[in-house]
Amino acid sequence: MKICILQVHHPPFDKRVFHKIAKSLYANGHEVTSVGPSETPIGQRDGIQFVALPVPKRLRDRLVSVVRLIRAGRRIDTDAYLAVEPESWVSALVLKALTGRRVVFDVHEYIPSEFAKFFPHPFRGFVTWATIRAMRLMARATDHVILTKHSLDHEFAGLSTPRTVVLNTNHLQPRCAAIDESLQQAYGARPTIIHQGIFGDIRGSYQLLEAMKILRTALPDLKCILLGQYVYGDESAYREALRVAELEDAMDMIGEVPFEEVPPYIAVSRVGLILFQPHGMGHTLGMPHKLFDYMREGIPVIAPDFAVEIVRIVREADCGILVDVTAPQAIADAIADLLTRPDEAHRLGENGRRAVETVYNWQHDEVRLLSVFADLETRP
Repeated sequence: MKICILQVHHPPFDKRVFHKIAKSLYANGHEVTSVGPSETPIGQRDGIQFVALPVPKRLRDRLVSVVRLIRAGRRIDTDAYLAVEPESWVSALVLKALTGRRVVFDVHEYIPSEFAKFFPHPFRGFVTWATIRAMRLMARATDHVILTKHSLDHEFAGLSTPRTVVLNTNHLQPRCAAIDESLQQAYGARPTIIHQGIFGDIRGSYQLLEAMKILRTALPDLKCILLGQYVYGDESAYREALRVAELEDAMDMIGEVPFEEVPPYIAVSRVGLILFQPHGMGHTLGMPHKLFDYMREGIPVIAPDFAVEIVRIVREADCGILVDVTAPQAIADAIADLLTRPDEAHRLGENGRRAVETVYNWQHDEVRLLSVFADLETRP
């Protein structure tokens, strides 16, 4: 089957869209073309053909990208369009009307609240309601909806459109054993915690800073790896806050590293952090990649007690501690508990690894993904 992936703002080598969906489809005999934003032409990589469009810089550019996707998508010989954002979903449905091709929508987040945040607060309730109505209308014209988490099905309840849950799990692979000597020297002999992924004030950056202040007397050798871009808030202001708190040497802001270089940083750490702050349904229903990254490497997690999808997995797998992530003292207590009770930390980490081996891995979810397109191929 020929499949064209449409993207407005996902980067070319997105962790889910490229490394999981596109690669899995190609490896199982499908011909895959990815149309989306890129600063430079890519051509082909790992069997996936890329068509580069201008990178949107502003909200208005994202709307223009809808038109660009329609133009580019119509020129591609394909059997189905796979949309991965609301904007590309609109493009895909227009292309369906023009070409008669099938449309699959991969839902990554709670769209109503994400859309409503662009409007003044008094209008957000109405915008949320209107967005749900629009989504249900669009879903009726869509051939299959893929959900990244069970809770996203609520807005599509009662519709006849087929829906399949394909979680944001990771490929099952052995724990990382090849840890660079420089990482071992920097962190191997010290109690080390890690926050992997995009960071900022709505991801608990200042709560973590305050927790580190609390911990430095009892755990003076404590190191914290911050692996990912500081997206939410002012990075320079945060770095200044670290300097004023004299935590520059304790909290290493490493920035983003390539996909394949992430595991060693997690493997050299003893605790993995997820510090989503209460910030709309996107965080309440969030299920981040980092959860499965930590579980795969066998380290315990500290996670928000309000995030329903995360709570379900952490409790089911018994792989970490759920805390009030708005309270630095609660974060500090959980970190101290896991670092001073290594046997318990090991037990929780092993539970997480076991859950990844048996349930939460991409090899399982890949089967569900492939079933979606197998169903499309058999439909008249």
